Amino acid sequence: MKQAAKPKEREPGIFSRKLKESLGPDKVKDDELTLTIYSSDVSPVPPQNPLCVVFPENRDDVVVTLRTANEYKVPLTVMSTGVNVAGNCIPPKGGFVMDMHRMNRIIEINTDSGYAVVEPGLDFNRYTAALREKGYRCAVPTTPGGASPVANNLSRPTTSLATRHLDSVVDLEVVLPDGTVLNTGSSQFPNVGSQLRYGPFPDLAGLFCSSYGTLGVITKAALRIYPINEANRVTLAGFDRYEDSVDFIKDLINNNIPEHCIIWNWQFYKAFDVGLVGDEYRVPSELRRVDARKPPKGVPYVIVTVFMSGYEESMRSNERVCAKVAAKYSGRLLTKKEARAIAPGVVTEWTELYERYRTMEPNNFGIGKYLPWIVLAEPGKVKAVEKWAMGEFAKFDTLPVCYYSMPFDFGRSIMFRIFCFPDPGNEGLVRKIVGKYREMYDVAMKRYGGVPMRLRGGFPSLDLVGGYGEALKKVKRAFDPNGILSPNAGVYEEVSQ
Repeated sequence: MKQAAKPKEREPGIFSRKLKESLGPDKVKDDELTLTIYSSDVSPVPPQNPLCVVFPENRDDVVVTLRTANEYKVPLTVMSTGVNVAGNCIPPKGGFVMDMHRMNRIIEINTDSGYAVVEPGLDFNRYTAALREKGYRCAVPTTPGGASPVANNLSRPTTSLATRHLDSVVDLEVVLPDGTVLNTGSSQFPNVGSQLRYGPFPDLAGLFCSSYGTLGVITKAALRIYPINEANRVTLAGFDRYEDSVDFIKDLINNNIPEHCIIWNWQFYKAFDVGLVGDEYRVPSELRRVDARKPPKGVPYVIVTVFMSGYEESMRSNERVCAKVAAKYSGRLLTKKEARAIAPGVVTEWTELYERYRTMEPNNFGIGKYLPWIVLAEPGKVKAVEKWAMGEFAKFDTLPVCYYSMPFDFGRSIMFRIFCFPDPGNEGLVRKIVGKYREMYDVAMKRYGGVPMRLRGGFPSLDLVGGYGEALKKVKRAFDPNGILSPNAGVYEEVSQ
């Protein structure tokens, strides 16, 4: 019997050909080398070749791509600059990748209202340099300079230099699968800029934050920026207990002293002394041999960096306040000379972050495979999280154990990000640690009220959040009825047992 012809959308190559006809062959690649390059990232997620890779150069290209994908029901995943360790850039089976790196413009730097409008392919290196020329800075994350400001802020950032906000998003331009273009903030009105997130209608910007590309494709974003003031200071305070450092930053924040604070545990700040010598990484011996819960003599368990800016006169008085408050909680201020004697590498990085307003470039990833575990908790409860998590990580036997911790929204929440570096060749250990992380998230939520900072492999599940989950599923069906947007993100899947 003669076989029936395949439906049009199932014919091999027709989707790629259609996109090439619409966008041009320079914007759509399906050669073997390109497909192999875009099949994986540095995460443990198995590789998957895309049908093709699309390189849009403007919003109209995105509209055409999404309409075509929606018509042919071909799933996609979106990537900005590709600095990703969670598998979110790996395409779904039978899907394609939309690489936004050609959309890398800075559209506007508005120094009057304090926002910048940028495209998703822009990286922090170019962004921070352009802002500095205008006398401005942004909230930068603890990621490499090649990361995307848009992507970082959409996925709930680990931003430094801005205790006052949880995120920097003011306004978004979004394209839905059917080609609808919308703006979430004040720019939705004719001849109005992006100075307001909230207006006479409900706030939709938050809907697209932490959605991992499942509800729409962001083509530009207005992000908060801050003036570079007359003077700044970075005060370093050493503590022998994490809980004392939390009380220290809470006290300072409650008295309106810092722009931002970060707590660095000793194995993390000393890990910046890791260096490449020849073709091997040289690692300080105490990072491999000493229990991370017991620093060597003379090495503070944690160092808090307190960033302050303003007029010179206020900086001098604020430094005296920091010394007073540190002593109040059994800590002491460190001079830069003292800090250099303990960990010279990180002092150089802190200088880059706080004096030049640029992202840090961590050099410790050569130690092993980077596996982070991240939660947000209330200040009082995060103290217990640190003690418990350090005990759990000690069981992995994968020194060093590093963490940093920082406040958001004037200290209403404290982020705790801990990580280790197992041998990437030991796949069994890597799987064991990843599996243990899921158990730890469950314990953190139930015992300490900790909230996972980002979705990982379908965890946490929408089943955990009651009516919120049902409402979000209805939004997903309304925005993306064919389910083409980032199905591999795992937002709408049940947790696998």
